[in-house]
Amino acid sequence: MRQPTTSPQPPITHKTSATGVLVSQERAYSLSVKEGWFEMVNTPDREQPVAKTIKQLAAMTKAERLQYNELRAVWHANLGPIDTPQLTQVHEDLWEIVNSNRQDGDKVKGAASIDAHPGLGKTTIAVAFARKFHREQLELYGEDSSSGDQRIPVAYLALTGATTMWTLNSMLCRFYAHPGAERGNATQLAARAADCILSCDTKLVVIDDVHFLDLNRQDGRQVANHFKWLANQFPATFVFVGVGLADRGFLTEGLSVADAPYAQTGRRWTPLAVAPFEIYTEKGRETWRRLLLGIEQMVVLANKHRGMVADDLADYLYARSTGHFASLMTLVTRGCHRAITTGEERLTVELLDRVKNDAAAEHARQELMADFRAGRLSARPGDGHLKTKHSGAPQAGQRRRRGQR
Repeated sequence: MRQPTTSPQPPITHKTSATGVLVSQERAYSLSVKEGWFEMVNTPDREQPVAKTIKQLAAMTKAERLQYNELRAVWHANLGPIDTPQLTQVHEDLWEIVNSNRQDGDKVKGAASIDAHPGLGKTTIAVAFARKFHREQLELYGEDSSSGDQRIPVAYLALTGATTMWTLNSMLCRFYAHPGAERGNATQLAARAADCILSCDTKLVVIDDVHFLDLNRQDGRQVANHFKWLANQFPATFVFVGVGLADRGFLTEGLSVADAPYAQTGRRWTPLAVAPFEIYTEKGRETWRRLLLGIEQMVVLANKHRGMVADDLADYLYARSTGHFASLMTLVTRGCHRAITTGEERLTVELLDRVKNDAAAEHARQELMADFRAGRLSARPGDGHLKTKHSGAPQAGQRRRRGQR
């Protein structure tokens, strides 16, 4: 099981091969196996490509321009993680939960659930926290576990729509590269997974896409109950990530309203919410502007100017994303690609109008755009006077009730 590990290194410059060909900047790792997880944790942060002027771009050879645009494409596709207020708050709560879970092995540790709608960055927030925790554990205790095995502070699993107790335990074993990950029954696999977690001093287990479990099915309920057994057996903090976990009955274990008070999960899981960005308050508009300023600094386009994103596109980007982080970053990434390939080298409303976004964002776009055009709504700080007619304004993407204007 033991394999050598490498410590995090400082950022590196972009490399080319001996023949002058660019070395791929893409990182094709899987977080669901320890090799991929360690690669993600230890790989240095990307170096932002140096901004060029239009004149400098024109002076490049075809090969130089191709390499430069490739660097920018990979860079724009991997912006972040950005320290949004949502990320900061959830990380603060997670550190509190994890650092308080120092109970002895005979005591049950509390768990956390990151529960929010799609497109708000739940997985990004969880992985960013787990990466920091992993690095801190190795800095504190070194690369050897207390049993002499490789220290693996974090385990990460992403569930599927067909997850059973057998597949869950098998996925845990596969993460650790256990040779018996595909053999035996669910009980035997669970024992092997427990041995891996104990031997490798794993202190944090992130289970993503928990909403794929159907609590109306017996196998879904069995896996949900298995989570409790895992928490009882393993000296680790579990972080569950999913969409609408409370609404789907995970905190009540799928029990009826009358039996819900008997559910142990509701007493053990601490729910952590991730809210979309809102512009109906001055604080919300200021937060939105800070986010756009951060994105603007990271965009690498030759015709970029100060205020291109944070000022010129504040209303437009909110309408196109409805305040959802994933929708915003998809639009920005694709917009940068179009700006580069067309030679415009800047983000404008006209250019972004030609960029397709996800279905949910496009569905809510028209109503928000109408409010912006009519002056009933603004994403810019200082425009609070527009809000006087919208004290009951709905959240982004939420349709108004009949009669509400």
